[in-house]
Amino acid sequence: RTLFGNDVCTSMGPKGVARMRAASFGVGRKIPDGNCLQVPTHAGKVPLVDRRFLRRAHRAGLPVHVWTIDDEKEMHRLLDLGVDGIMTDRPAVLRAVMESRRQWSATD
Repeated sequence: RTLFGNDVCTSMGPKGVARMRAASFGVGRKIPDGNCLQVPTHAGKVPLVDRRFLRRAHRAGLPVHVWTIDDEKEMHRLLDLGVDGIMTDRPAVLRAVMESRRQWSATD
């Protein structure tokens, strides 16, 4: 982080993500350290990424990246919710999704 500043995403750990999730319900006010959230969509069977979570993170100026999303429909759903990034093992599928949404700008 010293070399790259805030251009490198430094996600919160599990406790920080849990505090952020609680804050999305109005419990607790302190935003944990980190300049982004890189999270799975669920913590066990409990949904983690929803509109409330995204709204609270974005209000705090934190982008939200989700992992590991390999299903095309799930990619669309998460982009519709407003996630800022998707980590996938199927980059060609994600590229096709982004192109279909006119959100892909490739340079030659």
